Amino acid sequence: MPDPLYAITPEADARTFAGGVRVRIVRAGWFRPDAGGFFGVVPRALWSRFPGTDTDDRGRLLCRLNLLLVEAAGKRVLVETGTGARMEAKDRDIKGVEGGDPVTALRAVGLDPASIDFVVVSHLHYDHAGGMVDADGRPSFPRARYVVQRDETEAAHGDDLRLAGLMETEQLDLVRAAGQLAEVSGEVELVAGVRVTPTGGHTRGSQAVLIGIAEGGGRAEDPQDRAVFFGDLIPTRWQLPVRWTSAYDDYPIDAVAIRNELVPRAAIEGWWCYFTHDPGEDLPLRIERTEKGSFRVREP
Repeated sequence: MPDPLYAITPEADARTFAGGVRVRIVRAGWFRPDAGGFFGVVPRALWSRFPGTDTDDRGRLLCRLNLLLVEAAGKRVLVETGTGARMEAKDRDIKGVEGGDPVTALRAVGLDPASIDFVVVSHLHYDHAGGMVDADGRPSFPRARYVVQRDETEAAHGDDLRLAGLMETEQLDLVRAAGQLAEVSGEVELVAGVRVTPTGGHTRGSQAVLIGIAEGGGRAEDPQDRAVFFGDLIPTRWQLPVRWTSAYDDYPIDAVAIRNELVPRAAIEGWWCYFTHDPGEDLPLRIERTEKGSFRVREP
């Protein structure tokens, strides 16, 4: 397994966006998703041309568990919670999880979990919501409000057979019982310069995080002072082709539609892009449209 298991963007390399919002990446470990599921119906001949997509002898890719630490208006926002400490050893082996517990990761890089004010959970799959509570069932972040779209919480308690056992419903209920769940509907500003916005597509209530609002509540005059965290709508730079859906996307048609809105806008306006499972050390990235109309990482 590549080193390091846990890491954080050095203070000197933290990015500051409009309104004084500072963002660092907390690398909380690794996992290995099945390549066929990760790329769905996209032929291997297409996705395997990207650097970093070599698979192991079990057909799995090596991907990061990237969390974001966002500091704005005197508050700390953690985006995502990793796989957590409750996963059984058998599941950890199948999914190739190394590390994954957000509390351990934060402490390893010198951060106190009790310093987190908000936890944004993009959706309720194990690799994003698995660390909402600790091994004893207590919220991993004792002072935080956990921000989840109401559509996602309702889907977790629905009767859709496709979703059975795939969402962290028990952890959601433990956070709710502790009085720390903040269900939101639609686009909501958490603190000045940090907003969650629903995307759907990957799951019914998936959400992205938008960063970069100027002081006084207006948008940044320079769009390059903005950033986006896509969640699993676009988990790595490898999924920039807007029509590439995963076998894990519950609503692939919706996923394509929202990607077709966000990706061109990010390219045109020069947004910085954070990818939740990208293994690269060069995040965030900016993207551009090619002469053929597709999208790729912009050269530095």
